Amino acid sequence: MIKIHLSMLPAVLALIGSTMSFNVNAEGVTPVTTGAVVRGVNAPGPVGAPGTSAGKTCDFSREEVNQAGNMTGASVNCQANGTTAQVLVGLPATFNAYCFTKAPPKSARLLKDPVSGNANHCDLSGITPKDATGQFGGAVWR
Repeated sequence: MIKIHLSMLPAVLALIGSTMSFNVNAEGVTPVTTGAVVRGVNAPGPVGAPGTSAGKTCDFSREEVNQAGNMTGASVNCQANGTTAQVLVGLPATFNAYCFTKAPPKSARLLKDPVSGNANHCDLSGITPKDATGQFGGAVWR
């Protein structure tokens, strides 16, 4: 065990801070910058074969936006370095289809935001609903 005298604590913390770098945002959560990002969709009609077109796009038009028109927190699933199959784990069963893209979506902020029953839940913000819809593209059956 290393003992540090309290008077030395500021100097020790400064030394540690100068030798280590962190990629952390204001909330203290590291942004997700790799892997797949998935958005659940409820597509109408009979469910098709998994991975085939569901005939619907990921619609972000009902998401809350700030004065600049950027979303303030849309629900998606993500996992650093995760594949689409890995990221789908935890997506609520109520979604019969999904859209996906690579992390991070252009001009967006993507943060892990686990919820009960879904460790892969993430928060997507800083992007317009129109841009998000375009980047996620068309939905495929689950």
